[in-house]
Amino acid sequence: MGNPLGTLRKITIVATILLLMAGGAVAALRNLGYWLESPDPLRGARAVVVLGGGTPYRAIEAANLYRAGVTGEVWVTRGAPDLGDRIIANMGVAMSYEHQRSEAIMEALGVPRAAMREIPEMVDNTVSEMRAVEHFAGTDTRPVILVTSKYHVRRVRIVGKIVTAGRPPLIVRYAKDDPYDTAHWWRSSTDALSTFREVFGIVNAWAGFPVEPRDR
Repeated sequence: MGNPLGTLRKITIVATILLLMAGGAVAALRNLGYWLESPDPLRGARAVVVLGGGTPYRAIEAANLYRAGVTGEVWVTRGAPDLGDRIIANMGVAMSYEHQRSEAIMEALGVPRAAMREIPEMVDNTVSEMRAVEHFAGTDTRPVILVTSKYHVRRVRIVGKIVTAGRPPLIVRYAKDDPYDTAHWWRSSTDALSTFREVFGIVNAWAGFPVEPRDR
């Protein structure tokens, strides 16, 4: 017969390890929002860039940075019209685009139109946005600040480094008024979907972008 005390000891050790692993996994999930959020230190830059999405929060943050004297220019990316936009346009219904709304918000907050520049290259995902910023910056080596949502910070940084290879240097910041609940992201279906989408996007970037966005 085997030693029952020895068997019990082994079972106890295995159970303890499994519990510790489960506890670690739960802790990692709970802190996932903080991992996604991590902003770069703020410093002076050539321009602050309002990335697409997150209206009005990203535009508000860009205006705050401009008024604080961090930069003298604000760049706005332009989203490519999607199927819905084209349908509305074909109906003859008047509409405004997101970059136009962002510009109006910043102007209302004290950013002069002369300080705003539209990046002409149309974009429809984070990769194309990073390429557009790189092309617009040209050979200028001064850093630019990218303003995005809290949950999107880490993916923007990862994709930006892959696409631009550090030229220009990118400083990724989030909009402080963004409603994403970093500490309790799992309590909202909206925040939970954003979180898992970002994790998938990061894994996809690390894997070399095998999954491409759907055509707009």
